[in-house]
Amino acid sequence: GGGAAEETVRPLEAMGPPPLGSSQTAAQYADLLKQALVYAGFSNRVLGENMCDCVIDGGALQAGPAGYLQRAESLFTKALAVTGGTAATMTQLNNAAYGGRASVRVLAGDWAGATADAQQVPIGFAYTLPYYNIGEDAQRNRIFYSSGNSRESGSAYRAHTQWNTWHLQYKYGTTTLTATTPAATADTRIPIVFTTLVGDAAIDCCGRVPFWPQAKFTSSAAPIRLTSGREMQLVRAEERLIANDMGGAMGFINAARANAGAENITAADITDGWRLLKRERGIELWLEARRLGDLRRWSVGSTPGALDPLEMVGATSHLAEQDLCFPVSRSERDANPNF
Repeated sequence: GGGAAEETVRPLEAMGPPPLGSSQTAAQYADLLKQALVYAGFSNRVLGENMCDCVIDGGALQAGPAGYLQRAESLFTKALAVTGGTAATMTQLNNAAYGGRASVRVLAGDWAGATADAQQVPIGFAYTLPYYNIGEDAQRNRIFYSSGNSRESGSAYRAHTQWNTWHLQYKYGTTTLTATTPAATADTRIPIVFTTLVGDAAIDCCGRVPFWPQAKFTSSAAPIRLTSGREMQLVRAEERLIANDMGGAMGFINAARANAGAENITAADITDGWRLLKRERGIELWLEARRLGDLRRWSVGSTPGALDPLEMVGATSHLAEQDLCFPVSRSERDANPNF
């Protein structure tokens, strides 16, 4: 389940609000309980988006991710029911819970529920998870740490590059540019640093490749976004595509792009609209551990709209195979008597 977050929820719920005269106020208690429930919801969403199967608290194997998704939805719903806290905190956490629940309902195929939740979240809203540069892997932003060479003391890795990715191609129109002559671009959501270095290790297809790291996260203490109003616009766009409303869908996509400072785009037809929606989610949610869940649900649903060749198995991408989820770990299988 949600690990530390759920272990925080349980004693808070068991304890109940503090008695009168306590050093902690009822509002402080409500703030803490609501935040713990929101974190627990997002923890289960991460598992539901990325794991092939579900195991809760050492229990039996549940085929597929539905157990995590149901748990996440329940936790977000419980968070929304908490009242009586600090006004600003309640508003922020309500938006986060609506956004989290909308994304879980997307994965469950509940588009009416997802759209209803998405409409509650302002387009400019963002909720992030903080990270800390205290020398501990569990607390640092490891996406930065794997690609932070020469940008932070103690971060010497060159293990994450944007070379030969579709994000690079989207941003610059090519994957063959040189480190000294990057092309101009307008969309600031995919910042990339060009260096003359190569990566730490060789890869099967191509040896040691150019080190062109991401610059979305610029320190080990950089927060990672969990939900946002722009993501909610894309939820609403996808619901419109399902209804074959291309104009409505592109309106929501372009609303998200305008809020991000990117130019408007147009679709040639409904299939092209699906292609652009899939691309837009990949741009907006870049490096936020969200892509596998999207790829798996689109694959299962056989949705229209092609992915970029660099994101599919083939000679262009150098991918010989592609997994869309992570199996339950060997350590869980070895330690869990229910397996």
